[in-house]
Amino acid sequence: MRRPGVRGAGGLRRFLGPPLPLPLKLLLLSVLGSRANKLNVPKVLLPFGREPGRVPFLLEAQRGCYTCHHDAVTVEPLYENSTLCSQRAVLIAESTQPIRLSSVILAREIVTDHELRCDVKVDVIDNIEIISRTRELYVDDSPLELMVRALDAEGNTFSSLAGMMFEWSIAKDDESERVELILKYSEAEYSPPKYIAEMEKAEKQGDMILVSGIRTGAAVIKVRIHEPFYKKVSAALIRLLVLENIFLIPSHDIYLLVGAYIKYRVAKIVQGKMTGRYWSLHNLILPPHLDKSFLQ
Repeated sequence: MRRPGVRGAGGLRRFLGPPLPLPLKLLLLSVLGSRANKLNVPKVLLPFGREPGRVPFLLEAQRGCYTCHHDAVTVEPLYENSTLCSQRAVLIAESTQPIRLSSVILAREIVTDHELRCDVKVDVIDNIEIISRTRELYVDDSPLELMVRALDAEGNTFSSLAGMMFEWSIAKDDESERVELILKYSEAEYSPPKYIAEMEKAEKQGDMILVSGIRTGAAVIKVRIHEPFYKKVSAALIRLLVLENIFLIPSHDIYLLVGAYIKYRVAKIVQGKMTGRYWSLHNLILPPHLDKSFLQ
């Protein structure tokens, strides 16, 4: 006798329906597996350029092995283990005219025949901006990284500026001395992207730099595109403020009893070392006769 609520094998089969035919099973597995396969980006916007060393972009599938079909851009598959398919490819714009061009890259998986699509556009840079995580620097502190962002006439951001040459400078101010210094990544012992390291070795500047504060004041950093074709594109500017690295110890909230006082230390960091002296803040002394409501 069967226990209540427990189906037999026949009842379970009737509940689930008849077994799926083998071709339908394979098709279902293929569809479910293909959902996980996708490219790192669905659309790519690359800048037009006439100088050598054109901007590359890495297109990558999460899994699988693909062959590509394309036009208007050069696709260089990154083969591994002598295979005829790849999971990654480098895109390079091959446009010879300063007009907006569109291309479609189709990547087909050699086993499942699943197809991935990426839309690629090549256009002219209309303007550039400087991206910074902050507008304040401290003297003798860690350097600040600045990056260029380029946009087309419609305000779309270009996917990559890797390998494109720029000219960075500190705007002159006759009323004050220079307060900032442009550094190479190798000088600051930071690890930049590979293309930036190669450009620095060739004494070129890319779309990323480091700046360091050497004395207090304000400075304007300027960048423009090096390629003559873009000489009419306005330079991008950013104003940075360099401050002394001064802070109070203790720096957290302080709660005092009536009549008590606190001694603070004003500290300053110079070349990685902390210096300073103590100050007694007598303004915080509360006379014992004050009413408690004064503290509320």
